[in-house]
Amino acid sequence: MLILFLFMFLGLSGYLCLSSSLWDWKNVPYVPYIAFAQEVQESEENTSAAQRQTILTEPEKDYNITCLEEGKELFWQQEYNEAIEHLEQCLKRDPENPEIYYYIGQSYFQQGQHAAQNRNIRKATSYYRQAFEVSDTAIEKYQKKITENPAEDHTNDYLQLAYIYQIRSLIPGVDEYQEALNIYQKLLAEKPRLTYVYYHMGWIYYQLEDYHNAIATYLKYLESGHKSDFVYYHLGLCYDKIGEREEAEYYFQLILEEFPDTDLAKRAKKELN
Repeated sequence: MLILFLFMFLGLSGYLCLSSSLWDWKNVPYVPYIAFAQEVQESEENTSAAQRQTILTEPEKDYNITCLEEGKELFWQQEYNEAIEHLEQCLKRDPENPEIYYYIGQSYFQQGQHAAQNRNIRKATSYYRQAFEVSDTAIEKYQKKITENPAEDHTNDYLQLAYIYQIRSLIPGVDEYQEALNIYQKLLAEKPRLTYVYYHMGWIYYQLEDYHNAIATYLKYLESGHKSDFVYYHLGLCYDKIGEREEAEYYFQLILEEFPDTDLAKRAKKELN
């Protein structure tokens, strides 16, 4: 989420020169970020107890972990300014930890999304610029960590790296979806049980207007027993795009039955009218 969050710098200089003419505010993509965030959080919670125990053997590392966890909690609560301020303090003690940069970058990105939705071009540009710069550092730190510790399990590192590329591609002028897909596909080849990866891949295919692949990927996600209004909604949109209206209506109706009190239920009703 934060995107194959180790995006290989598509060209910051070009991004910094973005003008308002490049911003298509009428088509700011609808991204229920918390849905994405929960998927990333799931992957973090899957870190083995043994790994966490090893990390907590030294007092200094124990402090660093606590600091990061407190910053993440602020992030989950959508207290983005407080999260950034807290995590920047964590960096003073643990400057090589890529996950700290990851959450700082994600916080800036979310502020950019909110500004974009409110049509505040100046603020959105500023927040996106900061998100891009910090996420570049996150990518660098993740790559260094993976290279220097090849024997470790880097599943979560790769997930966050991919998520960086994925989400960063929402910034006008940035397209790193393929980098994200490459990482997700590699993870699935090695660990096919990581079914939540399909959730992210399906959304990327949708953004790329590859609706057939989006449908196939979302259906793979649902095969694992998951239920998701986000997935149902995008399946409905995809089927509608390829002219299969009956299938589209089925998934929109499914949202009303299983997730009746959600924002996507309101959107599904509009699609059915």
